[in-house]
Parts: sequence; C-alpha cells; structure tokens
Amino acid sequence: MLDSTSTTQIRLLKENYKQFPYKAHYDMKYVDISNIDKYSNDLKIVVDLINEEITDWDDIPNYETVLRRFEANSHCLLFYYNSNCIGWNWGNDNVCIDWQTNIQDLPVGELYGGGCYVSRNVDRPADAGLYNYNKIFDYWINEMGYHTIYGYIDNWNKPAFRVNYRNGLTPFDYLK
Repeated sequence: MLDSTSTTQIRLLKENYKQFPYKAHYDMKYVDISNIDKYSNDLKIVVDLINEEITDWDDIPNYETVLRRFEANSHCLLFYYNSNCIGWNWGNDNVCIDWQTNIQDLPVGELYGGGCYVSRNVDRPADAGLYNYNKIFDYWINEMGYHTIYGYIDNWNKPAFRVNYRNGLTPFDYLK
C-alpha cells in the first residue's frame, strides 16, 4: 500500500488530457506477454540503463522482474528517441503498485499507470521526459480507449509533479 504521507495519488480524466504537438523523433511501442520476444533486447537496454543510473534503489528491476510483471498482466510502453529505446512506462487494468500484485480492482475503462523512466545518461532532448508522459497518456486514451488513468507521485519528485500536471493530471485519492 502507498504511504499517504510521502506520496500523492493522481488521476487523469480523458477530457483533461492536454495533447502536445507531434514530434517525429519520439516513438512508443506497446509490449505485453504476447510480444515480449520482439522487444526483449529493448527491455534489457532499459534494465541496464536503470541499473547504471539509479545505483541506490533496493528493489531495482532486473529482466526476471520484467517477465513477472508481464505474467501479472501488466503491459509496458517503451519510449524511443530517434529509434533508440531510452525509457519505459507500465500499466495494468488493476492497481498493482509493483506491477505484479493486484491490490485493488478497477472498472473497465480505467487504468493504473506509472513506473515511468527516461534515462538521463543518453543523448536526448531536454523535453524527452515531458513528451514520454504525453505519449503514454495519448496511447492509453486514444489507442487503448481508457477514459481514466490513476497513478501516484513520490512527494520528493518535483519533476514528476510538473510533467504530470502539464499533461492534465490532478491530485485524486482513489485507493480504498
């Protein structure tokens, strides 16, 4: 369960989503249990980028963790800059803080999303993180048909507040 003193629960309603102008150098690819093999190299690239960049994370994901996430019906949206995979994002039809364990069912049309990561150790534009978020919300709303997206932000993570709010998310307590 989330610690309400150190996190803020957030929500995006379809009508509040703020789509940004299209930039051809960014792309996103959907990965789930059915197509892992096609994207295994890119998933491993992101695992390596995270391990190189975030050295003090106790439960840092490895490739086996990624596979368990897919087995739990989570999906991943890989983020690309000039055809190079530089990050990922995770989603599940139920609230799964660790992408493996369902802690709360969601109605049809609602999604739990997060786990957003864009490497700072690669050559990429300064707006990559902002566009990563914008593209995931666009994909979830306009490609997958969700109307409500939930997530949370660690209160120390000021950049995450900024990019979420610029995309139309607002604080909203959804956990029972």
